[in-house]
Amino acid sequence: MSNSNMNRKMKLCILAATMILTIFSSTFLTQPNVKAQVDVAGSVLKLSNANIAIDIPLLKSYVNGNETFFIATDVSDENTAAFLTEKTGFQVNYAPILANTPDSAKGQTYIFTNGINGTGLSDYQIPVFNAKPGDEGYSPLLQINMVEWNSNASARELKSVEEIENAKQKGELNINRTDIIINYPAIKWEGGSLMIKENKTIGDETAYGGGQVLNIDTEKMVVTMVDHRGWGPDGKSIYYIVTDATPQMPANMMGVSYVPADEQLVGNTAVDLFQFSNGINGTGPMGFQSGIGAANPTDTNYSPMWLISFIEWKDPSQAKLLENINDIASMQKAGLITVTPAMDGKHVVNCPFFDQETVLKHQNQNIGLR
Repeated sequence: MSNSNMNRKMKLCILAATMILTIFSSTFLTQPNVKAQVDVAGSVLKLSNANIAIDIPLLKSYVNGNETFFIATDVSDENTAAFLTEKTGFQVNYAPILANTPDSAKGQTYIFTNGINGTGLSDYQIPVFNAKPGDEGYSPLLQINMVEWNSNASARELKSVEEIENAKQKGELNINRTDIIINYPAIKWEGGSLMIKENKTIGDETAYGGGQVLNIDTEKMVVTMVDHRGWGPDGKSIYYIVTDATPQMPANMMGVSYVPADEQLVGNTAVDLFQFSNGINGTGPMGFQSGIGAANPTDTNYSPMWLISFIEWKDPSQAKLLENINDIASMQKAGLITVTPAMDGKHVVNCPFFDQETVLKHQNQNIGLR
């Protein structure tokens, strides 16, 4: 046999041995290690890209004569969702369940359909809100009122609900109150804003506390926020921001607006979101695995308002990775976990969900990652 043939056979043998060793290592060494991470208490299971920076378009309104900057994330009317998505270039979720918002939990926004030209989404003056964070009656969930100037009136810019009502009393305009509810969380307002995070470096272990905002640019009309990764009900990855909450303690901890009216959403508009209070260490808000929401942004039962419940493993050493609603139900039926409404069933958080396509499209490329 020639030397060249011997060398060729030797190379083939070495290649085959390498492949067998690789398969053996993958099958018999790697898999037990993964299982150990899931089954052993104190193990760590971290999602990649658990937190990213996302740019969201800012919009502007008046509140009692002063400018307020806000974002549009969800609305109860499908046509309005499509209109806002086209106008802002950012996906606004259709959330029909928001129509169930009780009167005690919603504010009012006044949108002009004619009059003076301006920078409002309909090319007229910017809208007027009834309140800002900290005011009595503030809610991010606003009922849309359409304002139309009468033909014989002298249209002008109005900057408060009082001015609008006065003009109505004089017969200068009409107000059409719709049944459309929109999620317009305030970002910056007269005398305040959402807390801005001091550490602008975002990574998988970025803490939930200390603010949800990285930057507010009212010239470019963009807010950069921390987008957290979790799971939808079917195990698909979703991302969400946090803008307001109740009670006050968790709102302050997260650096978002405290909105007492959010509590009124329990039983009508708020949907279940499950967070873990023990078990596998991970990138969730309590230091364990990431949470699971009961709806995806495209589901008919989706709401940006989430009623938080805590999942606790009875024996943390038996903790497993749970990825969907069925996993939770099966573990609960088996008696391995308890599910408890957080803070006496009054912990509601405004967490608009975004799909991965939206996140990739609007991910901020200038914020440092680690």
